[in-house]
Amino acid sequence: MNFKALFIFLFLISNLLWAFPERTPEQISIQKSLTQQINESPNNPALRFELAMEYASSGWIELGWDQLKLVPKLSKDYQNVVFDKYLSVIEKKPLNWQAHFRLAFAYYFKNDKQKAIESFKTVLKIKPDHIWSMGLIALILGEQKKYNECIEWCKKALRINDDATAIHFLLGSAYYETGNFLGVLGESLSVGRLKSIEAKYRPIPPRGIE
Repeated sequence: MNFKALFIFLFLISNLLWAFPERTPEQISIQKSLTQQINESPNNPALRFELAMEYASSGWIELGWDQLKLVPKLSKDYQNVVFDKYLSVIEKKPLNWQAHFRLAFAYYFKNDKQKAIESFKTVLKIKPDHIWSMGLIALILGEQKKYNECIEWCKKALRINDDATAIHFLLGSAYYETGNFLGVLGESLSVGRLKSIEAKYRPIPPRGIE
């Protein structure tokens, strides 16, 4: 079974599978500002990418994916723009974790998964409790069929924040691949426990492209 396809398919077919506790006031402010800017300029790939990163780095993985998949429609090979931009930022400010987080996505879409993982690990050196970088490392390892490593990264993240529903779901997917169906059941219960959180905290995404 294609691990990535299973993961993406399951979260796209059910909006209620994903939840995360309340965003910080700073995250809310940044995301609202970007959303407003996109509503005024819906075909701007840079704004879409930045909002995707803000969603992904605060736990709203599926909302980030929804924005990210629009970027290639607006600008071909945009990963090269991201790569050049944030590599330059890192050269000037090596401790800018947001730049390393974005660079990881550039590496990912350049199909250099190992460097993507290394960039997420750099984020963790700067911001050790950033569970979403842990989750994205786990996702890449799952795509590479390194399920035991994927499981360990998920568990590490959940020890920090057990309310990270997306990571519970990812852990359940990895358990499925390893035949640990009791683990699948446990993670499914965790996801169900957290469903009601989403309606209260879910961000409102911007309009589509024109």
